Amino acid sequence: MILMGQNIEKILRYFLNILGCYLIFDGAIHLFNIRLLSVAGIWPNSALSYATLLDTIYASFVFLAAVLIFTAQKDLKKYTNLLFASSIWALMHGFLLIYLTSSQNFTLSFWSLSSLSVWIPFYNQYLLFEALLAFIYVILVFAYLKSSKSK
Repeated sequence: MILMGQNIEKILRYFLNILGCYLIFDGAIHLFNIRLLSVAGIWPNSALSYATLLDTIYASFVFLAAVLIFTAQKDLKKYTNLLFASSIWALMHGFLLIYLTSSQNFTLSFWSLSSLSVWIPFYNQYLLFEALLAFIYVILVFAYLKSSKSK
């Protein structure tokens, strides 16, 4: 059982490191307003200014999340409460992504303005993949928490 717990801990750490790198990449996309490239000449200045503001604020919070992830993965035991809280958030976020993709067709909506979907032609499926990763995170955290209690 201890060996299984150590494997789960290693997998969780690896997953967190990959997630932290992904978040830095995602934050950079938003910080540099890459998603707004194809709308720059089409949207009114007010919409573009608002989207730029939201992109920048989003990037800042994503970088914060990446820093917290890199910090937490170094000492999972110390940051157990953060892992638990973030897994509850990830569960809600995963369901939110599923709801959004089932209620809207982002691929079709973003078709003529491809930078909004960061040039991913299958954006709805991409969001469903992100939801799947959120659920995997929840499973890993709960498996880790269960294995750490049995030690």
